[in-house]
Amino acid sequence: MRADRVFAYGATAGLIADALLGDPRRGHPVAGFGRAAARVESVLWRDDRGRGALHTLVCAGGAVGAAALAARAVRDLSLIHISERA
Repeated sequence: MRADRVFAYGATAGLIADALLGDPRRGHPVAGFGRAAARVESVLWRDDRGRGALHTLVCAGGAVGAAALAARAVRDLSLIHISERA
């Protein structure tokens, strides 16, 4: 499948999902990330560049790691697999 079709299908699905579901009133993922980052900061904070770099690594690395795990978890699900014949 061509990349422009994949993008168009994904963008359309996202637009429809946003129109139907919108943002959750409770448990928004961005707010959850903010709370987690604040907790990490409260543990790691020192007036030091190394600690700031560690905070960035933990927060950004955690987000990337969670996304990689989610992508791996859904990679082989036949319900969301896009057929190569289209």
